[in-house]
Amino acid sequence: GTKSDLNFGSVIGLGFKKGVFDIMAELGESEVNRIAANFDKERPGFPQPKGPISKYTDFPRDILVDTKEGVRIITIRRPQAANALGLGTCDEILAELKKGDQDPSVKGFVITGYGTKAFCAGADIGGFIATFDNREAGVALARGNSQVLHYIDRMNKPVVAAVNGLAMGGGVELAIRCHAMVADKGAFFQLPEITLGILPGMGGAVIPYRKWPHASATFNEMIGQNKRLTVQEANELGMIAKITENYPGMIEAAIDQVNALAGNVPSITEGPVSITEFVVPEQPMAGKLPLSKEALGIVARVVNEAAAADSLEAALEINYQGSGDISCIAASKEGVGAFLQKRKPDFSR
Repeated sequence: GTKSDLNFGSVIGLGFKKGVFDIMAELGESEVNRIAANFDKERPGFPQPKGPISKYTDFPRDILVDTKEGVRIITIRRPQAANALGLGTCDEILAELKKGDQDPSVKGFVITGYGTKAFCAGADIGGFIATFDNREAGVALARGNSQVLHYIDRMNKPVVAAVNGLAMGGGVELAIRCHAMVADKGAFFQLPEITLGILPGMGGAVIPYRKWPHASATFNEMIGQNKRLTVQEANELGMIAKITENYPGMIEAAIDQVNALAGNVPSITEGPVSITEFVVPEQPMAGKLPLSKEALGIVARVVNEAAAADSLEAALEINYQGSGDISCIAASKEGVGAFLQKRKPDFSR
């Protein structure tokens, strides 16, 4: 196995709170060497480090990378969190895209999730806590998390999302930013941020409207009411290139899409788009959950103004600024707090 396998296995298989190499990284080289030297005195003959400790701790934590038929397959491997984006996941994906972008033997990329249940459950909710009542921090978090998506926008090599199960929040934002999507028959898409008193911060209030403006009413429901979009519905809207029966078939279909898009990578609409206006209802609900009208007011402003923006860059900036605004209202604190406390939020407070 690899260093990544051992680190991952110690968490999943042995129940460690942190991987063995993560513990080593936190302890530091001198402390690890001290422990290793003491162990050697007590049990001489056991293996010792064969190089600097940094040699053992420098590797991707959250992704697996394979190559098949000249296509680089990047798998988000965080099944303990339904493949949610951790603090370093986006940076690891970005680094791999940059590496493959410079390699002439790589034709393109597939991004998928580990296992069969989840493509990606979104971003780490705990990261939002540091942005409460700090508008600049809210904007910076949204913009920082989006760097990998900006890079995909500029790529000439195709990037295809293979959606192997649920895609929620930031997972949807990652998938729709890819140049094409294929999906397993059990996949679905959901943007539940409004039930947390926040909004899709990585371009989720911009990109779907610019890529599929004819489906804007559906996206309004997804963002404003937490509507779940089935893979069949996404296919009917033209979002999915192919629905597959199993994981191996999905990867093959994704590779086929990479080959089909070679030399003809689609770009996102730059100019303004005509959409169904996002309107805040008098008594907004997501199912049986009453929502925050204040939060939805910010969402409505972002969606409508971004659709009318003269460029994609300007539209995304509206989205990021909206993330900063929404991090400063009571609804975001209540929604995120309720999620972390595993209770139903009360936005009437």
